[in-house]
Amino acid sequence: MTAHLTIETFPNEAAAAYIRGKAVADPANFGALPAQLKQRAFTVAGIERMDTLRRLRDTIARLPEGASWDEVKRDLAAEISPFLDVEDGKRAKAARARAEFMLRMQGAQAYAVARHQQQMGSLERFPYWQYETVGDNRVRASHAALDGKVLRADDPWWKTHYPPWDWGCRCIVHALDEEDAQEIGITEPSDMPTPGRSENFSFDPTNVAIDIDKFREDRRFKNKPADWQTFFVNPAKNVMTERLNGTKCTMWDLVMDTKYAPIAQDLAKLSRKDGKERALLIDATTGAKLEEHTGDANGVETGQTMGNGPKTATLHTHTRLAAFPSPADLKSSLIANSAFDYIAVPGQLRRIDRGDIAIDDAGKKAIEDFEKDNAKGRLNKQAWQTFVNGLIAKGVIKMVRVV
Repeated sequence: MTAHLTIETFPNEAAAAYIRGKAVADPANFGALPAQLKQRAFTVAGIERMDTLRRLRDTIARLPEGASWDEVKRDLAAEISPFLDVEDGKRAKAARARAEFMLRMQGAQAYAVARHQQQMGSLERFPYWQYETVGDNRVRASHAALDGKVLRADDPWWKTHYPPWDWGCRCIVHALDEEDAQEIGITEPSDMPTPGRSENFSFDPTNVAIDIDKFREDRRFKNKPADWQTFFVNPAKNVMTERLNGTKCTMWDLVMDTKYAPIAQDLAKLSRKDGKERALLIDATTGAKLEEHTGDANGVETGQTMGNGPKTATLHTHTRLAAFPSPADLKSSLIANSAFDYIAVPGQLRRIDRGDIAIDDAGKKAIEDFEKDNAKGRLNKQAWQTFVNGLIAKGVIKMVRVV
């Protein structure tokens, strides 16, 4: 069988969204990331600047948005060229080759995700899938052995071998109805070859979202807290990335933000509706929700009473104020020494992390004074914001807007 196109280049919104949705990541320590996160991140060896990585990612996304192959390849090569460690006379050729490889790999994965989503939506009519190679002399033996094979679409084999399942893979999958599948011949699952993939390659089209709960259910980590910490959390903490708003964070921060941003907004809307603040206690080492509390219009227990040091984090809502810490919020957070705290109102979510500098006694006293003023309804908001900004400048806390 022969597929005459090595990669589709027609406009496809789902493919473009898949590429733009990848988190740009510093290549340092990227190789240690678990496979679940590698697929959801974008990096380029030798390039550490986040703005450059972002431009490269977004340039590739222009292909499924309708730009021509040659135009995107040219722009990629121009962006990559200064970072290549080659002689000047060979730089242009090397940049074009690198751009070609990136475009084929990233483009192939993006179109595969879009195709997989479409095929999953038509399983009732087309319950079988057929594997097909390009059919030229560059097809590897391990891929050629799969050519023409037909399996049920829900067979777990596709989770690891839906193409592209290795570097440079140009294979595709066709959806078949029952009649066509029977006519071609259905392969017994036990007879299906299972060639291994490169150790540092990761692609699974079955779930392209960052879903920490699903990650923890992976057989490698389920009920194995030590493995989860060693092979997932710690590597994720060692790779820098950035949020959609451009603020820098670790991959682990991004995983946590992705889980709790929608939860925070749902709770914030409830608080705005009934006038009651709400709070969650979060396990900062697993991302799991530990407790949920509902308070009243004046507050809800967080940090000091709920927290358990750096192994926990909190999320709480405000009913009227912006997502900015109150004196009581900051006091309880610093006393509890929690890993981080989220504060939410509808449309806003701020995250407060501990800084490298401990707050001094004068700072603690100032927070207590602000808290007393706030309880009496006479808080000087401008003075309070100036004080908080001072703590940020000193490195006592870090505060970013997530939503």
